[in-house]
Amino acid sequence: MIKTKKSIRSSKGPEDGTRILITRYVPRYIKKEEQKDHWDKWLVDLSPSRALHKKYKGGKITWDVFAQMFRDEIRNNEKSMELCRQLTKESLKKNITLLCFEDDEYICHRSLVREICEQMTN
Repeated sequence: MIKTKKSIRSSKGPEDGTRILITRYVPRYIKKEEQKDHWDKWLVDLSPSRALHKKYKGGKITWDVFAQMFRDEIRNNEKSMELCRQLTKESLKKNITLLCFEDDEYICHRSLVREICEQMTN
């Protein structure tokens, strides 16, 4: 199962399985030596491009526009799609928790990544 309810600030729990950070940037408030306590893998290729992130965070585009542009970025990037295939396969055996800065999973790209991965199993 691919989970998206937790942000990078959420406490680690045994139900998380493999915790995967999918941000473009490493959280500044987490020291390098503490990173292993917060996530198991960091997959930059499942994060929005710098330009898209800047447009959304700068208020230049809405969530709906961001979501469609992000889906297009992922689907048009073979490396990103391969990572989604790997996550999908891995999630059949154990839990995976996608992490980002946003607290609300419904306005975060991690829910979009989960959606793309789930479509691969259908």
